[in-house]
Amino acid sequence: MSSTSPFGEHLRRERELRGVSLEEISSATRISTRFLEAIENGHWDQLPGGAFNRGFIRSASRYLGLNEESMVAEYSLEVRNGSPQLVPHGSAAIPRAWKGIVTAVLATAFLMAGGWLGGSRIIAHWHSAASRQAAPAAQAGGTPALRSPAQSLELRIRASRQADLRVKADGTSAFDGRITGNEEKQFRARATIEVSTSDAGALRLELNGHAVPTIGPAGQPGRITLTAKGVEPSAGGNH
Repeated sequence: MSSTSPFGEHLRRERELRGVSLEEISSATRISTRFLEAIENGHWDQLPGGAFNRGFIRSASRYLGLNEESMVAEYSLEVRNGSPQLVPHGSAAIPRAWKGIVTAVLATAFLMAGGWLGGSRIIAHWHSAASRQAAPAAQAGGTPALRSPAQSLELRIRASRQADLRVKADGTSAFDGRITGNEEKQFRARATIEVSTSDAGALRLELNGHAVPTIGPAGQPGRITLTAKGVEPSAGGNH
């Protein structure tokens, strides 16, 4: 088919002289054969226009071994002289193929935004449920509210003066020695913490942030067992 464009005819002649098909150029440059045919036939209204057209021409010229700048200049001169309406204003001027691409991009963006918002709502709901389950339930009888057995016991011991101290966490020795005045120690266990001391009145205990009653009189040995269910004091006796 004869081209209505001198530039397109020139490009077609150079291609045919080299024995190169449009399919070969399309495979090497990733330019649709439909666009390449439109360039050779001067059907500018079938192209996206502007920088896209010049990019197509550069790529095709480079593959054919032609001077890219010279071919782009020849194309630009023909476009100016012919004054073709390359990119008409208004939505109707967008080629049908490009409308499909734009629609797909917008649809993907909306789907991603919807997924993000849905995920955010799920995460917020999960955090709210977890917070409600973690709220400590007050126990009757004034006994300090402890965590459930599945969670750890955290014990803080402060000494007002020097005393011997022995601590077992879940039956295993965690400390056996002397604690000095104003010294503080912390221990953690899953089920039980046993504390014994040579001076019950020298120690102040906090279990999971709650004060534990004094385990005995000052200057006397004392012992106490702390569990997730409550406090089991056993004052007096050997520590």
